[in-house]
Amino acid sequence: MSAARSFSTTAGPAMCGCLAVLVCILGGAGKARADGADALFTSGAQALQDGRVGDAIDAFEAYADRGVVDPAASYDRALAYAERVRIGAEKPGDLGRAAQGFEEARDLSRDPKLVADAERGLAAVRGEVARRRLRAGQPVEVDPGPSLSRTLAGLLVEDTWAALALAASASLGLGLFVRWLGRHPRVGVAGGVLAGVAAPVLAFAMAMTAAARHDRLSLVEAVVVSSTARPIDERGVTIPGSTTMPEGARVEVVREEGALTRVRFGSLDAWLPAGTLRPLAR
Repeated sequence: MSAARSFSTTAGPAMCGCLAVLVCILGGAGKARADGADALFTSGAQALQDGRVGDAIDAFEAYADRGVVDPAASYDRALAYAERVRIGAEKPGDLGRAAQGFEEARDLSRDPKLVADAERGLAAVRGEVARRRLRAGQPVEVDPGPSLSRTLAGLLVEDTWAALALAASASLGLGLFVRWLGRHPRVGVAGGVLAGVAAPVLAFAMAMTAAARHDRLSLVEAVVVSSTARPIDERGVTIPGSTTMPEGARVEVVREEGALTRVRFGSLDAWLPAGTLRPLAR
């Protein structure tokens, strides 16, 4: 039994139902976007509504190849790949490309409804990936999430961290000044306490500002679009004891070198063939 047929018959009603609902959502989103879109987007949306999934994918991929960054286009492209899986016509990499489109739409969109729809689609796709890996006896973790430092830096925008660092710096200077010039012992103690609190806050805020700035300027992420991508070292040798990377996993791109890309995935730091990754637009 093929992988595509296996998905359509064993993924379960929850997964197929979720993907079916997501594809139905396109009926409104695609029409609204098509009025001002170019011919590629219009033809892709129409093809998906008509059930011509292959034509829809071709159109959306051609649209993306033009360098257009649009959360609605990313979302519709993901729907097309998800629908091809749902109807049993899956091709290798479809789940990963669906996950990549949903990730991209979620990151780029400022529309709460589109973000929520993309998150539901992403959860459905990764749930299917996890079920397949469980059946194969492989680790089922698909999304370990960002590192602790990136999570903390993401709590506030870069400008807010910078403002907090500036306020902490001013408080530290004031505390040291008061402690130095305060004639009354209590004033000196108050200045010391203020300085003692402001110093670690300043250090933390500066670190978070630097982390947020790095993410804004330098962070490159991608999604694994292959079910056979196995981590290797810098020599191209498979890492002993490693399993294939989860299809649809989001990874941080550290460095690109020829046909190999160094990535971070949770605690894993390894190389993957560049062709098994699809970058996320920013």
